[in-house]
Amino acid sequence: MPWMPLTEPMGRLLDSMAGTSAAQRMGTIDGVMIKTFRKWADQRGYFIEQLKRGDLDDEGRPFLLGHSFAQMSRSLAYARGGNPPELIKAFHWHKKQWDYWDIVQGNARVVLVDLREESPTAGAIQVVILGEHSPRMVAIPPFVAHGYQALDLRDVILNYYVTEPYDPLHADEGRIAYDDPRIGFDWSIENI
Repeated sequence: MPWMPLTEPMGRLLDSMAGTSAAQRMGTIDGVMIKTFRKWADQRGYFIEQLKRGDLDDEGRPFLLGHSFAQMSRSLAYARGGNPPELIKAFHWHKKQWDYWDIVQGNARVVLVDLREESPTAGAIQVVILGEHSPRMVAIPPFVAHGYQALDLRDVILNYYVTEPYDPLHADEGRIAYDDPRIGFDWSIENI
């Protein structure tokens, strides 16, 4: 599958990021939203409403922004163990598509990078923990690169809802290496 090349503004932004450490660029990214799930549990198990019209994010903003979903998919990533965990799936980005991620099995560190040159948070990196121990969903805007790292020995199952259907002839997806030095994200896990 041919990946989309970086746009000229994205390339300029990535090049400018190389002059500032990733630690200095950590924070929240404009437009990224997080919705923590409410869980109703009893002796039989639990129930979670994942996503519905009218939902608000953790900041009280409309979570769906009027989006309709074109596709729902599921991805399984085999955990490989190790310390730090070895499985990293990053980075990819879209021009048109919003992604809504929900990790239903395992736990992962989701890493987001704002590649929108005109954004007030251009170049920022945001880290979100998702999974069984942190049941929430993250909404990822277009031109925000995203990827994840398994955090334990359990395989990661990611359900994701997208606003554009996948078209293999005109794929709305670009790639950047997880260890791209311009992003400079440290994937190691500190044991204190």
